[in-house]
Amino acid sequence: MGNACCAKPIVKIIKVADVEAGLNGLDLALQNVYLLGLDDDEKLKNELLRWIRDFGNYVAPGREGVYKDALLREYKLFVAEMEQQRLRRLAEQQAQTEKKGVVSKWRRWFGNRKTGSS
Repeated sequence: MGNACCAKPIVKIIKVADVEAGLNGLDLALQNVYLLGLDDDEKLKNELLRWIRDFGNYVAPGREGVYKDALLREYKLFVAEMEQQRLRRLAEQQAQTEKKGVVSKWRRWFGNRKTGSS
């Protein structure tokens, strides 16, 4: 077994118009575009297509429009998943904070009972 220096981008299959297409590095492209913080759909489409091409995917000039639409759809699903993960982390942090507060309150209560004060 050889040692690889770098991980290869993962191929993901998505629906592009009426066909399925395998794209190298789609997850990385979505992450990179997300970090740019763009909110204009046309800018998002162009940036997503640029990243997909940078990862070695061929997109025929006549198919750019359907690829852009498919990439934007995938991007919106990615953003929705990122938001769900963020909300889960916030809920977990809140639960931990509440748990610490309850534990602290019980420790004080039990500590006071041991010393005879209330």
